Amino acid sequence: MTANVAPAETWWGSYQLGFETSRIWTIGPLTLIVRCLNNEWQIGQERKTDNLVNSDLCETRITDQLPDILAKNSRYVFHQTSGLLTLLPLMADRPIITRPQIPFYLTAGEEVTVYVSSSLWLELWVGASPRKSLERIAIQRPSDTWFGPSTRSGELCYASTTHCRLSLKDQPHRPHRAITPVLIRNQADTTLAVERLNMPAPSLPIYASASGQLWTPKITLTRDKDGDMAALKIDKKAPKEAESALRISEPLNKIENGLLFRAFNAVFS
Repeated sequence: MTANVAPAETWWGSYQLGFETSRIWTIGPLTLIVRCLNNEWQIGQERKTDNLVNSDLCETRITDQLPDILAKNSRYVFHQTSGLLTLLPLMADRPIITRPQIPFYLTAGEEVTVYVSSSLWLELWVGASPRKSLERIAIQRPSDTWFGPSTRSGELCYASTTHCRLSLKDQPHRPHRAITPVLIRNQADTTLAVERLNMPAPSLPIYASASGQLWTPKITLTRDKDGDMAALKIDKKAPKEAESALRISEPLNKIENGLLFRAFNAVFS
């Protein structure tokens, strides 16, 4: 028997679990069950192979199901548990390579904003003072890709499962993804072919809007010379499109604005 079914716009935040109680979350393709015992936390997780099935689903409830019914399980033992559990959304630990639905050209002196939807991870914390991190879980694990002109120059990244869009209204609301506005400025003398875009995901914090949509700050990529390099700027606040947004998680690492990095198209094959 189950109770307290709670479809919700948000899945993150703090939950108080009673001892010998399990709670289940469905977050897009991820099913997560967490059980609290007097001196142990049990975690079970499983993802649907078709990431588009129920991709907009977000709900949580108390359940009689145990974590070990799911494919992957883990246990964390403590002297005593408090029952306080916090779920925190995080950006990926590597850059994410995304593509426009149809590649386009940006001529010299032009600029355009595209909207990128990125897969998220969640981090499980227990306790309050101090709280302790148990593990990080990919809500939707992207595939690996290499971004660089050769096997000796570049870095291992994730390949996005969705396309970046020229219009925000074309990006569907999905609870397990965050939207980033990316302003591309072509100040070089040559036309820029935009086929792939390098998103510095680990350097982006996450904001939650009043509607429950997750956002990162706007980033600006300025190309001054011919080639795939651009100067990076990350805004210090939520984008204007995010209504009444609150900052809910910090970047995994910080980089300085003005950094020149390979932003476009260089995927070795």
